[in-house]
Amino acid sequence: MTEAVEKSIFTKLISIFWEPSATFRSLKIKTRWFDIVIPILLVSLVSIISIPYVTPIAIEQQKSRIEKSERLSDEQKEMAFERMDKQVGSVVPYVSAPISVAVKCVIIALIMWFAGNFLLGGESKFVPVFAVTAYACLIDIIAVAVKVPLMVSQQTMKVYTSPALFFEESSTFLFRFIATLDVFALWKVILISIGLGVIYDLKTSKAFWVILLLWLGYCVMASLLGGLVKI
Repeated sequence: MTEAVEKSIFTKLISIFWEPSATFRSLKIKTRWFDIVIPILLVSLVSIISIPYVTPIAIEQQKSRIEKSERLSDEQKEMAFERMDKQVGSVVPYVSAPISVAVKCVIIALIMWFAGNFLLGGESKFVPVFAVTAYACLIDIIAVAVKVPLMVSQQTMKVYTSPALFFEESSTFLFRFIATLDVFALWKVILISIGLGVIYDLKTSKAFWVILLLWLGYCVMASLLGGLVKI
């Protein structure tokens, strides 16, 4: 059995990508405030950096969808276009990005805490589980580094790192579901499973199947809700 050693924040940030169990063992020894704040800040920073590249593409894609819509009048379309044009250069995305990252991380952490303390029958305080989630969310940095250049080069937000890459795009539930099975999301599921296994003294496989089922449940819900959004 590998001896648990408390590591520096820098070592934990690096280890999460190649030896995640070492990072999580260190968190189990002691979780500090910066174990939550720094990962969230890093993900937020990368999200903010990507905004100038992604926003124009997203706006043009939205305009195209609105232009083709038969549910909106010409006047409604014009008003929608004006609102979108005001978004360019707005500070709102730069403020909302870090808030969105933090809220998302908190929600995931709360669900994982519930899973660990109730579904897995373990016992832990919220803070270590929050830290595990924050470190796992660092995978979003890799996701942005891969996806944003593809979005810019292809001038579309519809970039898939999931099995959807091998299927013809459609508006069906099946395609939406397949599209949610993102490889980076699965990577986070695996990391959180390892982290919960360490924090709760459980086998990683036991944690993995519970977290996987929760994630698949989310994918189903997201796919169903995606079918309700129409312009």
